[in-house]
Amino acid sequence: MEEKKDLTTIDETEEEEIKRRKRSNSYAQWIKRAHNMISGITEHQQALSANGVNDLTAQAIDTIITDCRTIENQQEIMKGKLHEQTQQLDIKLGVLKDTLSKYTLIIKATIPRKRWIDFGIEAKR
Repeated sequence: MEEKKDLTTIDETEEEEIKRRKRSNSYAQWIKRAHNMISGITEHQQALSANGVNDLTAQAIDTIITDCRTIENQQEIMKGKLHEQTQQLDIKLGVLKDTLSKYTLIIKATIPRKRWIDFGIEAKR
């Protein structure tokens, strides 16, 4: 007798195939398709049961949808955090640029041009 496969997990081969597959539909379209599939399975359960498709199949698809939504929500949170971090980095980088500019002027006024290279300053007029 054939062992039933857990539909909520995939093996490495399937994962590689999924990565190779083109994203022909958006996330929302895939979720809609999955919900339609669940509705169809529920409605035609009697006809599909001979092929091993039943309410457990619909539940497995629903679990995958839930997992996708959870991951998407986490992704949105991370995008927000990334945006905040990028803004903070831009501010700090601006401070760094201003600081280097200030000290570059002091070094140029104090140190002979031949030695500017020691500070990473290119000799410009």
